[in-house]
Amino acid sequence: MTPSDDSHARHPHCVVCGARMQFARSLPRLGANPALISYECKRCGHVITRSEDEPQQRE
Repeated sequence: MTPSDDSHARHPHCVVCGARMQFARSLPRLGANPALISYECKRCGHVITRSEDEPQQRE
């Protein structure tokens, strides 16, 4: 996988409008809680937050 492919895989598509989402923020791992990462759709404003440990889905 090339670096550009890796970057592409980490930014999901919005489930609302289909646009590529952009990194919004991350929260570090705290105790037993996993690190979290949030993405925001600049087109419609939809936000998702998921565990960094969660498998990435290719879109």
